[in-house]
Amino acid sequence: MAVKLNYCADDLLNLKFKKNVKGYDAYHVDSTLDKVISDLRYYENFYKEAKDYIAELESKFKTLRDKNSELEVQISGMKKTIDAVKNKKGANFDNIQLYEKIDKYERYLFKMGVDPTKIK
Repeated sequence: MAVKLNYCADDLLNLKFKKNVKGYDAYHVDSTLDKVISDLRYYENFYKEAKDYIAELESKFKTLRDKNSELEVQISGMKKTIDAVKNKKGANFDNIQLYEKIDKYERYLFKMGVDPTKIK
């Protein structure tokens, strides 16, 4: 959305007020100040919206960075498992299937209200 502002910095720097008998023309000064106030209100609103938008983006960025860290940890664990399967050191396809079965049983026990870590 393009907004036509009344003045830029150079416009204000080069602004000349009309003179009359008592000094400067009050109407011209008042109308100029009204336009400057209008521009300042636009900038204040723009600044507030930009600040809120930046805060929202920073929050989303932090969430995504945290999720990325979690995924990197998971990937690292999966790489270790894959390397162990490739090298046949302690993990093989049969072991992975057993781990999956154990995981299913543990989840089922948790749903029933039993903590499988406390079963002896």
